[in-house]
Amino acid sequence: MPRKNSRRRRGTRTPAPGAGRRPAGPGRADALEAMLGIDTGYSHDLAGDGGWHVRQIPAWRAVKDYTCPGCGRTIRQGVAHLVAWRSDWIMGDEEAAADRRHWHPVCWRTRPTR
Repeated sequence: MPRKNSRRRRGTRTPAPGAGRRPAGPGRADALEAMLGIDTGYSHDLAGDGGWHVRQIPAWRAVKDYTCPGCGRTIRQGVAHLVAWRSDWIMGDEEAAADRRHWHPVCWRTRPTR
């Protein structure tokens, strides 16, 4: 009978289902949404300049350089940032998504004060 490569530890218990799981929030799907295949990779932001879809981009997914429209500086490859596009665009969501912009998180948060 072949042996397993990993050794079994004594006294360890398996964690309870859902233990250590982070609660669902903006940008994170809960179990039901993940099972149904609903894309919750973005949150909805209402501000004085209208409604926006906002998606957080982690550093490992940032594979290109972008220019932030808030400060005009470059968002380098490998830097976490966010992508925003209009949710109330008159031409529809597809047209608005084609016009999405990459922002520094600080520039996005200070956007209404500019």
